[in-house]
Amino acid sequence: MIGTVMLVEDEIKTADMLKRALETEDIEVLWVQDGKSALQEMKKGRFDLIILDLKLPEMTGDEVLECIRKVDTYVSVIVYTNYQDPPVMKKLINLGVEGFISKGAEADLWETVKKVKSLLDPFSEGEKNELLGSLPHEAFVNPHKDDE
Repeated sequence: MIGTVMLVEDEIKTADMLKRALETEDIEVLWVQDGKSALQEMKKGRFDLIILDLKLPEMTGDEVLECIRKVDTYVSVIVYTNYQDPPVMKKLINLGVEGFISKGAEADLWETVKKVKSLLDPFSEGEKNELLGSLPHEAFVNPHKDDE
């Protein structure tokens, strides 16, 4: 499994297609249809990424994100929407979104999956090995080993 994603999307067909596509790439997806459910799930578990629609029932996506940031200031969030209101976009940027993905008939589903995968696992296996190989051996030695 690459990571765990919470998809916050009220459009059933859109959510189902994206959820299935992500799951084919070994990404665990929890799908909720509204902001209140998203906030309940945030309190229960930890997510590597949240894909957040802006037009949701009861709460807007930016309101949901404000509440999410009170629970987890570091979780990565991608806004998944067709809505493009500049003041709202500025607010979302200030709340620390990782990016914006368009949805709808013009959107490329597999491009969305590719972006999600790159956020969940930004390094290739070779890059990981190279990075680990460049660290000094002492970085992996337990300094308290003799204390046991």
